[in-house]
Amino acid sequence: MKHLVFYDGECGLCDRFVQFIIAHDSKNQFVFAPLQGITAKKWPEVPKDLDTVVLIEDFESNPKVSYRSQAVFRVLNRIGGSWGLIGALSIFPSIFFDWGYRLVARNRHALFKPIACVTPKGGKFLP
Repeated sequence: MKHLVFYDGECGLCDRFVQFIIAHDSKNQFVFAPLQGITAKKWPEVPKDLDTVVLIEDFESNPKVSYRSQAVFRVLNRIGGSWGLIGALSIFPSIFFDWGYRLVARNRHALFKPIACVTPKGGKFLP
């Protein structure tokens, strides 16, 4: 089962998140695509808003879509181990966490150096 993570391809924080997933994804279950890419345009569930991380679990056969904080928690849950404990927060409604997600997302370019595009350092990337 593969899971597709859409991220802002010009965001330093998003790049760090993708590299974190790759480093901790011992099952090679994640595939990545930038929100600015052609793969994102093929999915109507993917918003045009670049401030949103999108996770499509089991995207090849039975897709389940998560956005913002829920997407982050679901990724951590899928990674498992001690990260799965944090990921367990996905059982709570996103309203409890999305305010913090939006605050960081709104300021991410000031907090983290913007990049031209993510340079893949492993993992599987789609255009």
